[in-house]
Amino acid sequence: MKSFPSRTLSLFLFAMPLLSLPAHAWEVEEIGKITATFDGEAFERSTVIVTDGDLVSPTANLFLTLNNFSSLSLLTEDGNFVIDATFMSHAPGPETAPISTSVTFVPDGMMQFWVSDGAPEPLEVTFTTLTVEGDEGHAAGSFRGLLCLADDFGSEADPNNCRPIEGAFDTPFFVEE
Repeated sequence: MKSFPSRTLSLFLFAMPLLSLPAHAWEVEEIGKITATFDGEAFERSTVIVTDGDLVSPTANLFLTLNNFSSLSLLTEDGNFVIDATFMSHAPGPETAPISTSVTFVPDGMMQFWVSDGAPEPLEVTFTTLTVEGDEGHAAGSFRGLLCLADDFGSEADPNNCRPIEGAFDTPFFVEE
């Protein structure tokens, strides 16, 4: 059984309760955009910084891991769309090829999961901008591929039930160690 990357699951589990609380409890600042067309329907979502007192939580992050690996995760404000790319570098640039990429989309809240992992063709993610300076960076680019239906977070995607996706992203992000 194939499972979702733990960072994707962690981000969804973080974002869902955070973003479902009353708006007056949080200050939400839009920092970037993700636009996409999934199965013929276009949508636009934002990456954000959510602030509650001293707690600041961006939804766009580059996580630095052991052995010089990094993982870029761009999660939308509603927690329903995430682009992940893993690099063999702590300072990837637009020419740095990701060693893995994935897109997860939950268009109906927690009812259906559409994932690129397990699709019959690989997801293409291209970066026109990818800069890291200190504890901040910026990512811009495009993606295209297939998303396949998975019953839930722990289920494998059904390679016979896939839909096309393509889109673009442009957002600052924050570096986390």
